[in-house]
Amino acid sequence: MGRTCRNAWHPECYRQFPEDEFPVLTAADLDDAVVCPEEIDEKADDEDRFKVARGGDHLVCPFQCDDCSFENVQGRSPARKDEEPVSHKDPLLQRNIRRAILDSFWSRERGTIDKNLGEACRYERAANELGIDDPFPLRGPFPVRDDQGIGVACCLLQRSLDPGRNCATVQYETARKMRSMMSNYIHASAGGTGLSTMGANEMGGSFFTGSPTNSYWFKRFLLGCHKRMGDVWLPDRALTLDVLLVSLELLEEDWAKATDAGSKLEISLTGAMMASGYLAGLRGEEIPLTELGGMRKHWSEGAECRRKTHVPLVLAGRFKRQVGPKVYIQPLTPVSKSGVKLQLWMERAISVYQALGVSKGPLYRVATKKGKIRRATISDLDVLLHNVLRRVQARRPDLIPETVKVEDEYSVRRSLRRGVTTESQNRGIPKEVIDANNRWRKHMRAGGVLPSMSMMERYSDAKASVETLVRFSELQ
Repeated sequence: MGRTCRNAWHPECYRQFPEDEFPVLTAADLDDAVVCPEEIDEKADDEDRFKVARGGDHLVCPFQCDDCSFENVQGRSPARKDEEPVSHKDPLLQRNIRRAILDSFWSRERGTIDKNLGEACRYERAANELGIDDPFPLRGPFPVRDDQGIGVACCLLQRSLDPGRNCATVQYETARKMRSMMSNYIHASAGGTGLSTMGANEMGGSFFTGSPTNSYWFKRFLLGCHKRMGDVWLPDRALTLDVLLVSLELLEEDWAKATDAGSKLEISLTGAMMASGYLAGLRGEEIPLTELGGMRKHWSEGAECRRKTHVPLVLAGRFKRQVGPKVYIQPLTPVSKSGVKLQLWMERAISVYQALGVSKGPLYRVATKKGKIRRATISDLDVLLHNVLRRVQARRPDLIPETVKVEDEYSVRRSLRRGVTTESQNRGIPKEVIDANNRWRKHMRAGGVLPSMSMMERYSDAKASVETLVRFSELQ
């Protein structure tokens, strides 16, 4: 502890360890995935990218050698091979330290480092000409403790090696959650935050923090790590209007054959889910919020509305970026231009529930093993969606090719919304019509007055503009 470090490195010698198996995004990894354009670097042919340090890295990013960093984290020097006992974990930690430091260096591109180094050389030359003895302020010594967060960085790197869903390893956005966890832990600890805040309210503000994950070095590390790993994801395939219509045809055939209430309920809920999710352009997390009691309450008002008959789609629950539960009502067309019969499928689902003695609660529900009822999740609804899409694939391989794995490429989360968005663009539906359909979501994001109104007040407001609000679903 407290020893004076005499280590020095030539940049070309400071390289990643041979055992380094951390992923580097390359063009070969892209395939059919979507990648942010900024992640594709113009100098992707740099064979040493992320592998080696460059002269001048230490002038841009805080740097302590591997041994000092190890001692900051562990409070001791790494064990040498001739020492007993030798910890087999020390080499693993040293490997991650080297990777974390290289990532922090590569947060800046080679050209930036070269230009900054050249300017430093010119500055030193000018200082020598003027006789300035110490042109550069002292860089240290750094305290013997982990103020920079390299321990957290090493753990985050280890997490990044876990198996992923769309790639061999987890994505950066998954691994970086470890940083948020540690920040939360530090902020909940004594001395984790300062006593003063600046411009704070219940929605946010600024405060002083003692978390090493907010250090300058750690932010450099995160940026370099993100550049190395990139962002690769497989978006849900859009569910086209043709696929939707064939799906509803199959469900209509099933309905004609069904005799028991259980089968009829599953068939009608699948049709209602697909029709409403598509016509309203709902996100996956919004569909399970459909409320049976609210729809029953306002059903006759929608069917008898003088301005425009409609289906009152009622969503109730907790929405993102909203405080507390909210209720939204979106008028939708009973039958769309292409023949999607939303009113029919909703009426069937409501009537089956009525026969079963159910009149309120979530429209999409699941019985637990203990016999209780809970709101369905996206995963629960995906089962219904995949069941019918596999049959569409078998009947119409021209719509869903046999090579497509339905379970991997379609989901209630985004497929329905992406499908209607694409169809709206193809049909040239005016922007003001699309905006009107998303009006309730805009109010939700804005935190305005309407989301705070009661269900009746909100529905009264919607009925006043029903012709405009219904038009989006009507044109599909």
